Parts: sequence; C-alpha cells; structure tokens
Amino acid sequence: MVNALYIYPVKSLGGSYKTTWKATPSGFEYDRTWMLIDKNNRFITQREFPQLSTFSSDISEGQVHVFKGEEKFFWETNRKEIKQLQTKVWDDIAYVQEVDKGVDRFFSDLLGAHVRLVKQSQKDERQHFDVKLNKNIPVSLADGYPYLCIGSRSMDILNSKLEFPVSIDRFRPNIVLETITAHEEDDYGKIIIGEVPFLNMKPCARCMVVNINQQTSKSEKEPLATLNAYRKTNNKIFFGTNLMCTEEGYISVGEKCTHLK
Repeated sequence: MVNALYIYPVKSLGGSYKTTWKATPSGFEYDRTWMLIDKNNRFITQREFPQLSTFSSDISEGQVHVFKGEEKFFWETNRKEIKQLQTKVWDDIAYVQEVDKGVDRFFSDLLGAHVRLVKQSQKDERQHFDVKLNKNIPVSLADGYPYLCIGSRSMDILNSKLEFPVSIDRFRPNIVLETITAHEEDDYGKIIIGEVPFLNMKPCARCMVVNINQQTSKSEKEPLATLNAYRKTNNKIFFGTNLMCTEEGYISVGEKCTHLK
C-alpha cells in the first residue's frame, strides 16, 4: 500500500505531500521541473547550499509557490520562459530556460549568491543512460532516475538504531510504501500501484545530504554514520530504490501496491 507521495517542484528545495498525483515516464508531473544554476550555468543543490532545505515548494492552481519563513514567491507553471540554455545534471545534458529576473533576485537575495531559476524545456529533452536497460530513459532534473521509493520498515529499522530518530524528509522520497521487511524494496522487479506500472532500476546510493537537518539546514553525523555500519556495499551506502514509470497514470495514497520479482 502507498503510505505517502511527495513532489519537489524545484530541485533540492523542500517538497510537498500529495494524496493523488500524475506519474509520467520522466517523473511525477512538475517534480524537479525547475532548478537553480550558478553564474557558470552549473546546477546547485543542498551539497553547496544546505540552506535550500529551509525553502519549501508546492504546486497549486497553476502556480509554483516557494516559501522561506515569512518570505514567499510564486510564478505560473506555464509562463513563457525567457532564454534557452544548455546545462548538465551530472553527466546528462539538459536543456533549460530562464524563468524570471524577479524570481532570480528572490533566490539570490536569500542565498547571498547570484543564482538563476531555470525550467526544463521539455521532459524528454534530458536523457539518462541506464546500464540495466542498455538505453536512454527520460528524466526530469532529478539526480539520476525519475522516482525514489522507500519502504516504511526501512525507516523503522534505521530509526531503531539511532539515538535521535530522523524524519523521512532527509531522504527526499517520491513514493513511500507500507512494507513488511526492511529494504524489501531493493529486490522488487516490477511494481504496480493501482494500475500504473513501475520498474525498479537500482538501489539508491546516498551522499552527505541525508545528514542535513531539513528544518535547520545544519549538517549532522547521522544517519549516514549508522547506515555506514549496515548498508554499505562496494564503498557505497544504499537506502531506498530508484524507479521508472512505464505507463503514465494517476496514483494515490492508500492504493494497493503489487510487486513482482
């Protein structure tokens, strides 16, 4: 069963909980459709700017809403963009467009650095090569794959090992499933949520971002130190799994999830 759904309209900002949302091959509709870039057209994340965790973003009534404390800003999801640019998300070429100079100033002032907000030109204009399928797959501006899935028992086991439990927002999932055993999601093959099919691509390797407290932006030692003790393989720490959607449709919290090997 689906426990929770989350979208993150702007890459590396806080996201929003949804009860029903549209799944597409490149990711949830509007998920990581926008991102911030620096003066050299390189994307920025919480790795360089941990304070991005204290921004929240949501989609409502055809607008993107961003909040940070008492500060807030919004823009239309379908507004005409200004200028097309070529950038990269890791090794993948991504075509993006500038959005609005006023939005750029909003983020630049709050971050204390010159940044620009850009929107992915079209969802199929970034292709990520997948070794497992031996072909390119469409992806939003997410780090590598369209969806991140975490099982409820994986979080339970992790928190049982921690002195101070952490929230699931550290791991920025799109789909949270009710599970019976910890990390069973790693071994799923095909997953069907309601009537929408997904493929399990590979477990998700984790970086230091999971140590950033998403409410305070402070970097801590956990949960990475604890995960290192029992979730490390080939010098990588895994938690959650990456999915792709093979047929678009709407999925909802509470829907049945069937998983096949």
